[in-house]
Amino acid sequence: MIETIKIPGTHSTSLTACSKIYQTISRRIVRNVTLLPSSRRYNLTISHNHRFVWFRVGKVASRTIFHTLESANVQLDAEHPMSCHYPPAKFEDYFKFAFVRNPWDRLTSCWKNKVLFFNHFGLSESELNEMKNFENFVSFVEKQDIESCDPHIRSQASLIDLNNIDYIGRFEKFSDDLETVCKKIGINPIIEQMNKAKVSTSNQDIYSSELIKRVEKIYEKDINLFNYTFPK
Repeated sequence: MIETIKIPGTHSTSLTACSKIYQTISRRIVRNVTLLPSSRRYNLTISHNHRFVWFRVGKVASRTIFHTLESANVQLDAEHPMSCHYPPAKFEDYFKFAFVRNPWDRLTSCWKNKVLFFNHFGLSESELNEMKNFENFVSFVEKQDIESCDPHIRSQASLIDLNNIDYIGRFEKFSDDLETVCKKIGINPIIEQMNKAKVSTSNQDIYSSELIKRVEKIYEKDINLFNYTFPK
């Protein structure tokens, strides 16, 4: 409790020496708290002018979101930083958003784009040939630390600061949810889908019942947290 002493002849009060020291320390603590970094690292895009923080999730329409922001002439103060801490308290009044996607569909998209079309994981020729079989790719993902591995296959929950998020959009209703985000950050929702891929209708051709269960186990947290089921 802060101690005070009366100044003779007035109704004012003055802090004791002890209280002055206490307040000085308190001010320093408050100042430092606003700079305390997040406990995890995130892939962030930040605009101070439009006061938003976007937690980027790999394989969830990032190109389209970037294109929408660019089309609206949004100035990005942090455009594409990867795996960085940030001070949540400093961005308390910013609009913080992210987009998520059905884990089965997201993994299929990653396999097609990062294995079949491009050797994103730097695999040897023999490894790449093996990984062109989707079941082998699932086996590869099962061996990863799903909380800290490559962001294209990492758990979506680990890519979002769930304690400091205002809005989570869904890939499955992307246009509507991106329009909501645009309105929140104060730009006209001019949305042009850069990646024409939609929820896969060929999952039944790729996933056996066993693979469905294996991927469910890998992404159990995402499936439960974001309420997803295998797309049919």
